[in-house]
This record gives sequence, structure tokens and C-alpha cells, in this order.
Amino acid sequence: MTRALLAIAERRADGADVYGEEVDRTTVEFRAGRLHAVATGRRRGCGLRVVKDGRTGFAAGTDPDRLDELVDAAVDAAAFGPPDGLEFPGPAAGSPVSTFDNRVMLVSPHRMVEWGVALADAMRARVPDLVLDVSFRRTYREVRLANSSGLDAGFERAEFELSADGHLAGDREAGLREYVNLSDGEPMALELVADRLEARARDVRRRAGLASGTWPAVILPAALARLLEPVIEAAAGRRPGPGGSPLADREAETVLGRGLTLVDNPLRAHGLATAPFDGDGVPTRRNVLFDAGVFRGFLFDLATGAACWRPSTGSARRTWHRPPEPGASNVELAPGRDDYRAALAGVDDGLLLHDLAPAGRPGILSGDAMFDITSGFRVRKGEVAGRVTGAVTGNVYRMLAGVDAVGPDQEDIGDRFLPFVRCTEVGFAAAGRI
Repeated sequence: MTRALLAIAERRADGADVYGEEVDRTTVEFRAGRLHAVATGRRRGCGLRVVKDGRTGFAAGTDPDRLDELVDAAVDAAAFGPPDGLEFPGPAAGSPVSTFDNRVMLVSPHRMVEWGVALADAMRARVPDLVLDVSFRRTYREVRLANSSGLDAGFERAEFELSADGHLAGDREAGLREYVNLSDGEPMALELVADRLEARARDVRRRAGLASGTWPAVILPAALARLLEPVIEAAAGRRPGPGGSPLADREAETVLGRGLTLVDNPLRAHGLATAPFDGDGVPTRRNVLFDAGVFRGFLFDLATGAACWRPSTGSARRTWHRPPEPGASNVELAPGRDDYRAALAGVDDGLLLHDLAPAGRPGILSGDAMFDITSGFRVRKGEVAGRVTGAVTGNVYRMLAGVDAVGPDQEDIGDRFLPFVRCTEVGFAAAGRI
């Protein structure tokens, strides 16, 4: 379908590229510790981008018998498209990447059910009043990209994820979430997941009040991923000019804490966004966003790079039904050397944040944001005193500028690889005062 569609488009347009994607997905779900559903599905589609008279148009479809209509739609859209005059890349050798382990594809739905039953049984024995939902999602993704400059490349990726989401009976506010990326084909560490859920269940049984204000906080990887979202989006290069990003004209300036080196790495083995080339067909590469807190530059695709007189950084994110736009892939925060227990001991009174949820869309231009605390605790004299409810509020740049400790190990959250950090000042709004 990809090549046939490109052949038709080349006769109608000045240039074209076709992004084809086929996805096979198997999902096994448990609700409240009981098997709920086993589902499989396949989806295939193509996204066509054309350049006609210096303007770009896009259309997407799934029907191999209606390719002419798809080309008509893309050409018609080009009449109203941006005048970016794209030049599609030719063939180029990219860096080798690890995106597929056959062991992932050999895990049967029956085996996933066995794992889910084993985890549910283990948690039922350890924490009888835990209401636990578990899901396994295994995705086989095949990507093909061809263009009128002679590029014809593809790759396959196996993605395998475990998610667990629970609460104690009668207390839905106490969220217990765990995630494991199983895409590297290694056996599932069921005991480790059970240990972490059990430890969190002990902590959430105790409640602790904390006054609204500004407090030091130890922030674990899942919560840190939420705090980093506005920063990563600001560095994505969609609006790099003045008034479009808080990072505009701040290259080579210290923006975050000096202990923070943030890298976009689409070459990382078995990340959920690992790929040898981006959505434009440009070979992917490792891009440093912040080096010891210093902003090093935006991520660009072909179109936004050309608009800013910059080369692409190989950062075009794309699916078959959406055209490319610049964005991050696998984001890594370089590990530090700080011990977790020592970092916690350094908090006389403050917070331990396990997980957050967005409470509305962050202010990308300002960095101001609010996040509901779905799993967080008060820390007193370096010990967990009990669960708190409320929200983290304030400016994420100011919070991250005050990082004074960074953990030694990166936790794999699929497309985020983060250690814990400790911030000297985090805004906290107690529940009922938000």
C-alpha cells in the first residue's frame, strides 16, 4: 500500500512521502483481581503528505482500494496548506537501534493471564483489602516510510507493558500505581512489583495533615515525569520564537538546577519511542536538551527547522493518521550520586511524591501548573509520617531550579528514564484549599 500510494502521488504532486503503519495489539485486563477481558486487534493505515506549488497537504486512510481518492484529498489540502516548501530527505544510514525482541512476541495471552492471576493472588494474600486492576498490553508495530527522494525504509518494534492500579477498599483517594516496561524480553519480576505495592499499601493507611505552603520534596520518577511535561513540551520546537516558548532566546542559559542533564534519546534500547528514523525519514540521534541545567536547544522536525533556519534534529513524531510535528521520544535524566535514604533523611518536614495527575493543562508559556497528588506522603525527620491529599502548585521551572539531590538509578517508565530528585521548594495546596 505504501509504495502504490507513493507512485500515484508522485504523478500528481511535486513531492510526496507516505508513512505506513501496521499495529497488532493484544490486551489482557484484570479488574478487582479477576480476569475481565482478553482482546486482540489489528489496525493498518497510511498517511500521505504532498508538496504542491510550494505548499504542503496531508491526508490519511486505511482502504487500499481508494488510493486515488486519498491522493486527491492530500492535493486539495495543499492548496490551503503552509508554504513551507519541504525537501524530503534521501536515503541515509542511521544508527543501529534495538526495537524488537522476539521473546516478547512469544508470550501468549494464556501466559499473560497466568502472570495476572499470580500477581492478583500474591496481593490478595499480602494485602487482603487491596482492590487491584492489572493490564498487560503487547503491541507489535511495523513502520514503513517512502518518499519521492528515494527513501524507502522501515522497522518493527515490540512493545510490552504491565500496568497495575489499585486502592484500599473504601478509600479510592489512596492510589497505588505500578508500571513495568517488559519490551526487552526479560522475565517479569512479579515479586518486585508485589513488594512495591505492599510497601505503598502500608504507607497509605496512615494519614497526615500538612499546611498549604512551600515545602521541600523528594520526587520519585512517576511524579517527576509529570513535572517535566511542560518543560519537554516547551523544548519541542513547535513555537520556538519569542512569545511561543518560555525557552525562547535562552539557549546557553542556566534554566534548571545544575544537577539536571536532560536528554532526548530515540536510540535507547527497547524504549517505547525508540526508532532508527523519525517521522520525516531523518536518521534519529541523541539530543541534549539541558546540560547541567543549561538549555542547549530545541527539537526540530524538517518544517519547524526550516522556519527557524535550523537543521532537523531527527525529532519528527508521527503516526499514520497525523502529520509530523516536533516532539520528544525517550527522555532521560542523567543519574546522580545521591542515596535515597540520605535524601529522605535530609527532609525535616516536607513531602514524598510518588505519583501526580494533571489538574488542567499546564501553562506552557509560563511554566505554571497544578497537579493533583494521587500518591503522596508527609515526611517528618526523614521518615514517612502518613498520606497527604491536595495538589502540587507553582512554576515547574522554579521547582526544578531548586533540585539539590539526584538519585543514582534511572527507572524505566516506557519512554521516560528518570531517577528520583529532591527539590528545596515545592508548592503544596492542601485538599479543600485549592
